[in-house]
Amino acid sequence: MSNQEKYNFDDFTQDEYRKLLKIAKKNYVFKGYNNYVNEDSFVIWRHDIDFNPYYALELAKIEQEEKVHATYFILLHSNLYNLLSVSNKKIINEIIGLGHTVGLHFDSAYYNVQNEIELESALTFEKELLEKMFNISINSFSFHINTPFTMQCEKLSYAGMINSYSAYFKTEVEYCSDSYGYWRFRRLEDVLSNTKDKNLHILTHPEWWQETVKSPLQRLHDCVNKQTEEMIKGDSEILKSINREYQYIDWK
Repeated sequence: MSNQEKYNFDDFTQDEYRKLLKIAKKNYVFKGYNNYVNEDSFVIWRHDIDFNPYYALELAKIEQEEKVHATYFILLHSNLYNLLSVSNKKIINEIIGLGHTVGLHFDSAYYNVQNEIELESALTFEKELLEKMFNISINSFSFHINTPFTMQCEKLSYAGMINSYSAYFKTEVEYCSDSYGYWRFRRLEDVLSNTKDKNLHILTHPEWWQETVKSPLQRLHDCVNKQTEEMIKGDSEILKSINREYQYIDWK
């Protein structure tokens, strides 16, 4: 069996993503972390933006067209994107403008967090920073790359934010994730189609969902290349606006 078959490469296109949303709408009600209580057959659909907000905006547009809601967790310490850049801030504002919710994707390793007191302090700092940046309320968070310590942090909320890794979401809601560009447990289409699961908690990472079928490694390389393209494009527009005669010079 090839890796394409073994890891379901064909699942991870934007057309397939739309198909999955259509299946989900038939069987579940889309809810957020602030309004799922007492709802039967709900799905909370979450995105962790690890590598490139550009692909998050592509999925946000599809979701808006399909009239569903998702939560986008944004990372302050990504090695691949700068949340403070003009282009990325614009993208996040566009996602908000499409009716979606933004949450905090929190990297505990950045602070070497060792206990819940330190966790509360660091979460509060990043929550307030994002709220000021985007003039919104941040009401939920997800951990970026869980550690043995964060897996023990199972309270429903910390620092005034719903914890997507709380005991409730671990034990009471069926979970499906596309981490590292493949289905870690069950295929999402199978999960959505099998209505024996009363409630769902779906995690997708936008970088894995692109226009054509590719391997996860190819998709990751495309994320890096896309960031480079956007940087050059943005800088070139600035240089043009100030009438710089020379921009980035190639061999020809």
